[in-house]
Amino acid sequence: MIKAKQFRSILFLILKLGVFCAVAFLLFKKISAFPQGFQLPENINIGLALLFIGFMPFNWFIEWLKWKAIVASKNIDSAVRWHSFLSGIVSGVVTPAYAGNFIGRMFYFDKKDRKEIVLNTLVSNGSQFMISMTLGIGSFAILYAADISRLENVLMTSILCIGFGLYFFGDTILSKIPLIFFRTLDLVLVSKTLRTKLLGLSFLRYLTFIVQFFIALLVFGVTLDLQLFLWIALMYGAITAAPSLFFGKIIVRETIALSILTLAGIAGPIILLAAFSTWLINQILPVVLATLLLKKRQKHVLV
Repeated sequence: MIKAKQFRSILFLILKLGVFCAVAFLLFKKISAFPQGFQLPENINIGLALLFIGFMPFNWFIEWLKWKAIVASKNIDSAVRWHSFLSGIVSGVVTPAYAGNFIGRMFYFDKKDRKEIVLNTLVSNGSQFMISMTLGIGSFAILYAADISRLENVLMTSILCIGFGLYFFGDTILSKIPLIFFRTLDLVLVSKTLRTKLLGLSFLRYLTFIVQFFIALLVFGVTLDLQLFLWIALMYGAITAAPSLFFGKIIVRETIALSILTLAGIAGPIILLAAFSTWLINQILPVVLATLLLKKRQKHVLV
């Protein structure tokens, strides 16, 4: 007899597969509706393509700075810090929304330090989420300013205020709730200074994402238009808010990109090429490189 926990896991997997198939079908319908079919652009700007690729190491350098800030208080060897970072890249790719980077990282530390490492990493991920949602909602408010009511503006502002409140004071609030469950959590409070620093680095990394995707569109022949930055920020905000299914948000990401950027007048094939190129350069290539670097280490965790 299948245990209840196993049954729930199987049911959850079936539901995810069902949603995945539905989203994939929607993406296929959108591609089928392209006026001239899936046509590749005639010209590709090689110079801009190299610049686009060059944003990948800068992007992960910012993430490295976030990791250094997280473990700054720990007396650890530089090799451990580096290899734990690489392991986080590898473990993140196989978890929903790449949020599992803490899994690869924590095994390099003593058990007494793991709780703090995991919590700080989750706060780092939360800072990226908050920045993405803030700029996404802000871009939506600017692009559709004429159509948004005052009540809707207040609602969006309230959501962001609650989000930032939870980001800075969420664990403190939980620790004050007079319930046995929360008292037994033994929460490790993250300093407000660290949260602020992570938020600033996440903002810088988010700007890197936006500029890189903007360059990707230019590579495939899109005309320079500064308003595209707002549409890209809106796209990333929607992708962040969307549920994750398999390997991050594959299929979901492309469907959202098509739905939003076509409103900006960009051809569907170019949107898909830019989205796939960004995914390949920013997520798959770093995982391959991290795996190869980890294999050179005799004692490793994930590979």
